[in-house]
Amino acid sequence: MPYLKSKHLTTNSKRRNERSDKANRKLIYIGREIRFQSEQDLEDYIEASFDTIFPELVLIKRQHSLKMQRCDLLCCSKLDKQAVIIELKNEEDRGLVSQLLRYRKNIFQNQSFADRIDYSLPIKLITIAPTFHEDNYTDKEASKFEDDICFWKFHVEYQTTTPKFQLEGKNYDILYPVFGLPGSLQNEDLRSTILPAFTHNFENKLPVDARQHFRIIRGLFMAQPKIKEMVSPTYRKILYGTGEGQNHKKLAEITNTGKGIWLFLWLPTKVRTKIKIPVARFCFVLAANNSHFAQDSVVEWLVCTKTTVNLKDKPNKNFCLSFDRHGMTKWTIANMYLCQASSDININTLDLFIYLLKGVTRPFDDSIWEWWRSQEINTPTNLGWYIDLAIKTWNYRFK
Repeated sequence: MPYLKSKHLTTNSKRRNERSDKANRKLIYIGREIRFQSEQDLEDYIEASFDTIFPELVLIKRQHSLKMQRCDLLCCSKLDKQAVIIELKNEEDRGLVSQLLRYRKNIFQNQSFADRIDYSLPIKLITIAPTFHEDNYTDKEASKFEDDICFWKFHVEYQTTTPKFQLEGKNYDILYPVFGLPGSLQNEDLRSTILPAFTHNFENKLPVDARQHFRIIRGLFMAQPKIKEMVSPTYRKILYGTGEGQNHKKLAEITNTGKGIWLFLWLPTKVRTKIKIPVARFCFVLAANNSHFAQDSVVEWLVCTKTTVNLKDKPNKNFCLSFDRHGMTKWTIANMYLCQASSDININTLDLFIYLLKGVTRPFDDSIWEWWRSQEINTPTNLGWYIDLAIKTWNYRFK
């Protein structure tokens, strides 16, 4: 199914999205580090703080495009008008040097903003990223422009109440909230004050009593790295993942059709192959009169499916004899999910569960096995536990 793109936004929708982006910027704590949620958020922060961080430079243009190449920040020095290209990365990237050199060539050949830049001077190339791959240094040494290429590492540190952006030995305030800090009360305000236009239209089609809890779980999903929020043209389906294609990673999906409102999560599953991180799409059938998205709602069944759910297929008893090609039951009673999904067909699934839930890897001692045996015969049935597991699985897939 195609999803709505920015080209479908009206003028009013674009204004709403701009307000939403500004109101909902955040940092996230993951992998024992604080990060910007996206590269765009990093760019927004650098642009807004540019004069403070780079007092010796003038920002000429952000996202300057030439010949299908687009550099993040095109600048020049205040002193002598030397061109400076700044490329921002929110994570490690092995192809930085070739990217910078392509930008340099296009800008030099085009002589962009010649009235503000002195092209008789060498073009300085700066990359700002949290880490640099060893290939970046190898490529830099092999380049004839080595002296003009700079690698600057940044780090986000949480000090007292204000996150700090650390760059080249200096600290700068980041006035964004941090989601996911251990012991923090981040969940008390996960509801976005202003939803993006497409999401707002999707929410308006939900029952009024489901909207508050929708905003809370949406906040949890949107606080994860690399997440995109995609809405169908009918505003009846919303997807959270890296993209809509088959090869893209997915975290969650919500559908709202004449067949009901359904939450789908991508969770560990049983497989017959040697997939390192085996996951599948599960739908949640809740107990009667439970809220669609409330974390304390009781889950009765998990349905492993790539399509929609038909309640007429629900087994009459607490077991199911219908399996997918890997041996996972299509309908699994909630408190048996761990037991069913972690059977010894693929040891990777068992190891994944123990790591996600306990944080340990092989070899396992007797205490871990004892703990696991108590877990697998009594999977929690509250929806919040499954949402948390899906988020842990999502973040593990990007380790």
